[in-house]
Amino acid sequence: MDFKYETPQLIMRVCNRGDARMVYDFYRSNLLDFAQYEPIDMKAATTLVYYESLLDIEMELLIKREVVRFFLFEKSNPFRIVGTIAFRELNLAPHMMSCMVGYKIDKRFRRRGYAREAIYTGCDVMFHDEKLHRIEATVLPDNVASSRLLEGLGFVREGLLRKKIKLNGSWRDHYLYALVNEDV
Repeated sequence: MDFKYETPQLIMRVCNRGDARMVYDFYRSNLLDFAQYEPIDMKAATTLVYYESLLDIEMELLIKREVVRFFLFEKSNPFRIVGTIAFRELNLAPHMMSCMVGYKIDKRFRRRGYAREAIYTGCDVMFHDEKLHRIEATVLPDNVASSRLLEGLGFVREGLLRKKIKLNGSWRDHYLYALVNEDV
């Protein structure tokens, strides 16, 4: 697996501690929006030190082949993050070969096809380079745009995970989607 890929509109790359300011700016401008969909420690997530530590941890997890996060940059502006896609819970055991995918796009850059390009490219990398058999995603039932995006990429809704993730103090149901690599 490489640390950098290109799509028609994007550069997808792994960031490190030296990129912490860009990562901080990306999250800072989207923090309240992202908190609707994922648990966020709102106090910690407002400091640069938090993102430096986060990038250090993610680099360690990448080396261990447990997590890989690509930050997304427009080709026309490779110094501003417009989104991220992460493959986590990588299970490379021969009888599993699976992971979870999560993604987010800066609210100012949505509806440009960036998530579609990143998910398509990222899943292709995970299927071909890492030889995964299955990639899963969870989506809140009221997140229709994300459900349509995944379905358009070939993910199949497999069921409802009741009270799966605690968001803003409440346990929330999530749909489970999966994309299966039939070639593995």
